[in-house]
Amino acid sequence: MRRAPRKLTVLASLDVAGYSRLVEGDERGTLVNLARIRRNILRPSVARHSGDLFKTMGDGALIEFPSVEDAVEWAIDFQAEMAKFNQTRAENPIMGRLGVALADVFVQGEDRFGAAVGFVVRLQEVAPPGGIAITHSVRWQLTKDLAAQFNKNEWVELKGKQGELFEIWTWTGESSDGEAEPVPFGYGYRLQGDEEEVTEMPPVQPKAAEPAEPASSASEQPSIVVLPFDNMTGDPGADPLIDGVIEEITASLSRVRDFTVIARNSAYAYKNRRTDVREVARDLGVRYLVEGSLRKSGDRVRVTAQLIDAVNGTHLWADSFDGVVEDIFDFEDEIATKVTGALRPSIWDAEIALARRKREGDTAAYDLVLRALPHLWAHRREDNAEAIRLLDEAMRVDPDYPRAKAIAAWARAQHVAYNWSDDLERIRGEGDRLISEAAPVVGDDPTALTALATATMLLFGDVDRARVFTDHALALDPNNAWAYSRRGFVEAYAGDPEVAQACFDKALALSPLDPFSFNGYIGIGFARFAAGDAAGAAQWARRALGAKVGSNWAYRDLAAFLAIAGDIDEAKAALDRFVDSRPGITVSQVADAMKFVQQPVLAKYLDGLRLAGLPEN
Repeated sequence: MRRAPRKLTVLASLDVAGYSRLVEGDERGTLVNLARIRRNILRPSVARHSGDLFKTMGDGALIEFPSVEDAVEWAIDFQAEMAKFNQTRAENPIMGRLGVALADVFVQGEDRFGAAVGFVVRLQEVAPPGGIAITHSVRWQLTKDLAAQFNKNEWVELKGKQGELFEIWTWTGESSDGEAEPVPFGYGYRLQGDEEEVTEMPPVQPKAAEPAEPASSASEQPSIVVLPFDNMTGDPGADPLIDGVIEEITASLSRVRDFTVIARNSAYAYKNRRTDVREVARDLGVRYLVEGSLRKSGDRVRVTAQLIDAVNGTHLWADSFDGVVEDIFDFEDEIATKVTGALRPSIWDAEIALARRKREGDTAAYDLVLRALPHLWAHRREDNAEAIRLLDEAMRVDPDYPRAKAIAAWARAQHVAYNWSDDLERIRGEGDRLISEAAPVVGDDPTALTALATATMLLFGDVDRARVFTDHALALDPNNAWAYSRRGFVEAYAGDPEVAQACFDKALALSPLDPFSFNGYIGIGFARFAAGDAAGAAQWARRALGAKVGSNWAYRDLAAFLAIAGDIDEAKAALDRFVDSRPGITVSQVADAMKFVQQPVLAKYLDGLRLAGLPEN
């Protein structure tokens, strides 16, 4: 039976301390104030920190964030705004409690399930009113200044976890007396007889004389090695199967030009050896390691893999994959495809976090491009402007860096396509210059080729050239989810929605954890619209808006889709949301920005906006 999809994410749980007492004292006033908090404080603050408010329950809420830093910064921001709100409610303040933790969850549509969700809720319950509780695993991943704000730690027993103690750090809004203390390594549990005893294990520290250094320095991309997997079958005859899996994963990763992959022969030297990951990193000059195991029962096989940041020993990602070895080659290829699709966004997330922590003077062009990507993915006008600023700075630092030029052209194309500027011709001119400079020297970089395809299509509607770029990218890296997604947009805009749908489905299957996957929802929506299914298109547009809080331009799509589907009232409401972020916009301006779309599809789209109430000129 196929497992429900899961992912490792960051969750925050919120509830109101003393909610029952507040309701008993003033039911109407409390409910009115809670609605005001949700509207004026909670939702805007979540949007500012790239969160996804996926569930509200009375006085509580669950929010998902792309990183621990985003989640913790939001939590502090939210509590600071609540403190201001309560300045006028000295007698009956509404005090929120927050918990933030890493969570391995089941994914079902827009919801998240599993024991980890319950754990985050239990964690929030031990936070003081007006405070924040985080786990040790969250705190040690924060920047020094942010970690220092959590200046009280204790071991607590959470409800439903009797017999287990958890190290919890709390924030109360009070300033810390000094710098954050060094983060200890290795708290854990030891089973002795019938009793479980919490023990402080010996600290594991890297050797002072030979610290492991990141492979991705100021000018280098990250490097990775796939170590030999453990044979957990007890049968030496399974070794050839394991070797085949490793070879396919290594070959598949080698096609990803976003990081350097160490040759399999070098990794093979560590077969059947127990070594510290920091030692392997020093020996091979890598930052990231993939290790795992294989189990087998009859014809059924389970491969477990995990990604480790070797510099600090952090586990960045882990998952298991089940299959039946009917055709060994198909099985090995399937596992390699799934692992590669999961590793790319995980490594990028880690590299982006690393680039953010560097001082301005230490920031190279590579780091500036990484820092620009989350702003590019945000699909918000102010974020896109920041992406352009960072990419222009990267080109100033390294004028010959083709990836920076290609992605800078992509960012400008977004400014045009989403009506974020009144001077489209100037931006098209800048994009044209960047495409002309990058295209001859981009070489075999699938990421840059995909960026050029995006810019070429959105700026000038050049379908044929965009296909050339995506085809080249996919020839180099057949598992490149971004390239499949961009090919989907090319076909949707060109009027072949069925091919477009297949491309988007492939992209989402290859990289379900990609921070840019919401863009695939937008693409599927447009493909359904082009196919004549306006109601289905609206469902996908809503899903995209739910997945990426704050991407208000997508209300333009939703308005057009709903109007053509006959839901005029909802279309008008969606258009109002779009116009709020782009006052004065007209049908003619949208038509100019979207002239890359095939004429019959564009005409129907513009008719939808007219029906929703957008003025012609």
